[in-house]
Amino acid sequence: MTNPESGKSYFTVISRAWRLRCPRCGQAPLFKNWFRMHVACGHCHLRFEREPGYFLGSIYINYGLTALLVTLFYFMLVGGGWAAPQTALWIVAGFALVFPIWFFRYARSLWLGVDHYWDPTQSDSAERDSRG
Repeated sequence: MTNPESGKSYFTVISRAWRLRCPRCGQAPLFKNWFRMHVACGHCHLRFEREPGYFLGSIYINYGLTALLVTLFYFMLVGGGWAAPQTALWIVAGFALVFPIWFFRYARSLWLGVDHYWDPTQSDSAERDSRG
């Protein structure tokens, strides 16, 4: 599935997101360190945050995947007979604390990539406006 406005396939955008790279060019990294993003792409100068609160959607991705995995793991542990319900609860509680921190960068990257795929002109116009 290729977006006619950007000319990029959905697979290309998702691949760049999983590699934590710019959704437009795929060259520059999105993050300076574990939690801090670059303001813009070092290669094509795409601004990553369109407006304050832009990455709120990434929280939904992170929370949704965490909730889904916790639920699946709990029922697999208990239903498969690998752990007692109380033990399984402690295991998934620990997972629920660690996984969202690890997945934070990927959730942001996926949000940015999917948004850029569906609305590339908005990203491009926000980038042009920031340059003056």
